[in-house]
Amino acid sequence: MTLLAVGSVLLSALIHAGWNMLVRHQRTTDLFLSISILTTALGLAPALLLEIISQPVLPLVWVNVILSGALLGCYYYSLTRGYQSGNFTVVYPLARAIPVLLLALSDLVRGNAPTLIGWLGIAFVSMGSALLPLESLRELKIARYWNRTSVWILLAAFATAGYSIVDSAAAQIMPTGLEMALRYNVLESFTAFVAYAIILLAFRQNLRGNINRSNWRIAVLATLFVFGGYSLVLLAFQVSSHASYVIGLRQISIVIGVIAGALLFHEPAARLRVGAAVIITLGVIFISLAR
Repeated sequence: MTLLAVGSVLLSALIHAGWNMLVRHQRTTDLFLSISILTTALGLAPALLLEIISQPVLPLVWVNVILSGALLGCYYYSLTRGYQSGNFTVVYPLARAIPVLLLALSDLVRGNAPTLIGWLGIAFVSMGSALLPLESLRELKIARYWNRTSVWILLAAFATAGYSIVDSAAAQIMPTGLEMALRYNVLESFTAFVAYAIILLAFRQNLRGNINRSNWRIAVLATLFVFGGYSLVLLAFQVSSHASYVIGLRQISIVIGVIAGALLFHEPAARLRVGAAVIITLGVIFISLAR
């Protein structure tokens, strides 16, 4: 991967870990709804204005925007339901690891297979992510992974792989540059807001939720982190044709989360969990060296 791609993804991973720590206790549908509303309210008008006075991107990627937004809305709902019914330390790593393998298979099908060192890095990241929820190898049982939460984890993982594939394809079509990445991100966030609202209504969820002044302060910070972090991923997609490398490299956020959880929140960091973090780090190093 190029230095620009590696740097963008690593910074994105740091931001991603930061906003997950910020909202680690938020397990309701309100947060993602607030993020979608804020991004749309603040960014849609400038994005549409730039479509008129500057080089437009919608004619090139309007299908990508709609499809990716729909998948992102599904991801929001599935991840939230996963957190509501399962343990964060199980849901988060698995929901992040499975897409890496799916994207590697997608790159293979599209005739852009990862190199040997790339496959090795992807395997290490996936293996470390699968081990991360465990505190002992005695817990390595099917029941640990396959339970009522597994459906939501799989849906979140497939949605993540889906919108990553679509966004990677869009990045190869539209003009490069941070402005284009930001504009595409706003347009995708708007369609995700629409899709997420439809899903909530379909499941008879209250769109108003339990939003108060304190929640909005958290939502504003989370919006800045989410939007900024994924804009950097879109920038990396522009200079890397391997979606699996970009998403695999981003999993260093899991390692950051483990370290932060131990140091800031005094969560247990058993030897196996630390070892899993080391395996992920090795995988990230291999991916960064892959071509």
